Amino acid sequence: MQKYLVDSLYINQKKKKRMGRAAAGTNGGDLKKKCLMMDDNTVEWLNLPRELWLDIISKKLNTFDILRFRSVCTLWRSILPPPFPSPSHTLRIQDGKFLLLTETKIYRLQPLLPTCSSNKGWIIKVEKSKSGKFRHLDVLTNTQISHTFPSNVLDFMNLRVRELFQTYTLNFSSDGGKFNTFEPLDDVYKVVLFSDEGLGQMVFTLRKDRKLRVSNIGYNNFIIVDDGNRIYHDIILYMGKVYVVDKSGIIFWIDCSSFKLVQSSPSLNNDGKSKYLVESSGSLFVVELYFKRTGVNTRKLGIDISVLKVDEESNRWLRVTDLGDVLFVLSKDLNFSLSANDYYGFEGNCIYSSAKGRTSRFSLNNSEVKFVDHIFWPFPTLFNSDSVSFHIQ
Repeated sequence: MQKYLVDSLYINQKKKKRMGRAAAGTNGGDLKKKCLMMDDNTVEWLNLPRELWLDIISKKLNTFDILRFRSVCTLWRSILPPPFPSPSHTLRIQDGKFLLLTETKIYRLQPLLPTCSSNKGWIIKVEKSKSGKFRHLDVLTNTQISHTFPSNVLDFMNLRVRELFQTYTLNFSSDGGKFNTFEPLDDVYKVVLFSDEGLGQMVFTLRKDRKLRVSNIGYNNFIIVDDGNRIYHDIILYMGKVYVVDKSGIIFWIDCSSFKLVQSSPSLNNDGKSKYLVESSGSLFVVELYFKRTGVNTRKLGIDISVLKVDEESNRWLRVTDLGDVLFVLSKDLNFSLSANDYYGFEGNCIYSSAKGRTSRFSLNNSEVKFVDHIFWPFPTLFNSDSVSFHIQ
C-alpha cells in the first residue's frame, strides 16, 4: 500500500505538469474543462496532515521511492530526508590490508505509465558506491556494464522500481582503508552477511578453495569454520539461518553461536557435480550442474542439470522435474527464483546461468540448452515498447 501511494503521488504530479504545459496553448473554456477532468481523477494528497504522512512513510522505502516522494513538492521534500548511502563495512585483515563489504541490489523495473495491460517487467542489478553513484552490473557475472548509448544515465524516475534481492561483495584496498581505489577480491566465491541482535554482524565467505570462513564485524581476521577438511559448493541465507552444501550434496546449517555445522539433509553422493542452493516459495532446492562432452572426439559441451529438494517427512531427496511458471537464476553472488509471467523474455521451468561467457537457458521440459544473451541487458522490449516511459539521459 505504501509503495502504491508513492507511485501514485509521483504519477499524479507528472500528469499535472503535463496538463499545465498542454493548457498553456488553450482558451479559457478548454482550460477549465481540463482542470475539472484532472480534479475528478486525482486525490488532493497535499491536503493530508503532516502527521499522517509521517506515519505513511515510517516503513522502509527504497532509494528510488524516496527520490520520487521528495520530487513532488517542497513540503514533502522537508518531510523526508535524502536517502542514506548504502551501508558498507570495512574489515581489516593482516599486513595492513582492508576489505570493503559492499551492498549490491537487484530491482524489478516496470513502466511508470503503462499504455497496455501487460504487467511484465525487467530486472537490473546495481551497486551503489560510497560517493552515491550507481554502477550497472551484469546480473550473472557482476561485471560492470558500459553503456554504448549517446548518454549513460538510466532515468529510474520514469519507472516503477521494487527491490527484489540484496547481496554483498568484498572489495580489496591497500590505501589504508580509504578506498579511493579498490577492486573485487578475486578469490571470493560468495558472501553472506548474517545479523543477530545478540551476536552482532558476521560475514561468511566461501572462497575459491571451497573453504568456509567467517569474521565478526569489528574483528581483524577470518577464521575457517569446522575442521577445514570439508569442501563446500554454495552458501545461502535461508529462513534466518546460514546454510551450506558440500560437494557430496549434504546440506548443513550453521550454529552462529558456536560455528558448529548441523546436518539437515542426507548425501546426494554426486561429488563430480557442482551444486547450487536456491530458495523458492519458502523451500530450499539444490541444483546440480554438470558439463559433459556431447560425443566422442569433440570439444562441444552439453549441460546436465538436476533440481532436487528434501522431503521433510521421509528425509529423502526428491527429483523435481516441473517448476511450473518458476525459473531459477544462478549468478556469481546470488541464486534466486522468479515467476516467468512477471518478466519479459523469460520461460518457466528453466535454469538460467552463465556458460562460456554467455547467458544460457536450460529447459527442464526437454533438456534443451539455448543461449539467450540479451535476456538481462539490454532488456527485451525496453527500448522499442510504447508502454515504456523512460529514457537514457
